[in-house]
Amino acid sequence: MELTGWLNGMERELTAVFGDRLLFFGLQGSYGRGEATDASDIDVVVILDRVSFADLETYRRLLDRTEHRELVCGFVAGRAELEGWERSDLLGLLLDTRPIVGSLEAICPPLCREDARLAVQIGACNLYHACSHNYLHTRSPEILRGLYKSARFVVRMRHYAGSGAYIASMRELEQAVPEPDRQLLQLCRTFPPAEEADFDRLSRVLLEWASAQLAGEFCRERRERPRREGTS
Repeated sequence: MELTGWLNGMERELTAVFGDRLLFFGLQGSYGRGEATDASDIDVVVILDRVSFADLETYRRLLDRTEHRELVCGFVAGRAELEGWERSDLLGLLLDTRPIVGSLEAICPPLCREDARLAVQIGACNLYHACSHNYLHTRSPEILRGLYKSARFVVRMRHYAGSGAYIASMRELEQAVPEPDRQLLQLCRTFPPAEEADFDRLSRVLLEWASAQLAGEFCRERRERPRREGTS
């Protein structure tokens, strides 16, 4: 897909339909990182001044006449929703989105590295629960593959929380993080076909990694801070 031409066309369509109500248009995911393959989704971020259900219907009709419609996904919201959004989740959106029209910084509430620490904690909780459930009950290699893909973003946020450096490229991130973070990224990149996956081993690696995050410095510090503040 010729990305520049597609984005230019999408920008024209969004501007024609929403006018100055369009506050932000951007790209995230593998296309935003420059790591897309032919099978990659096109993750589009659209922020309007406000979003009604009628606006979603209008946007859906716009997408239905767009080339490569089957690949398009992403995030749509209004400004008020962003102001009330959970901060750690919003930080991921802000850091991972390449701007095309407007600026997320101009419309998002102030965010900080403490939000990144919370993102690590929430991400590790979700991974631990989902991986354990999948291992015990569903036993789906495809679900496990999806969990490994999600874990990449927890690794990235953990690196950002600790260093202040945000690395968009997963390949570059793999070279910047220590073991076992690097091992997790490598396993995600080389995850085998479902019929060949060593399901138990791969489940154990991910589960133990998530457990280590919950017992690690970021989550421990977040647990201990209210106790310290309560005795001060």
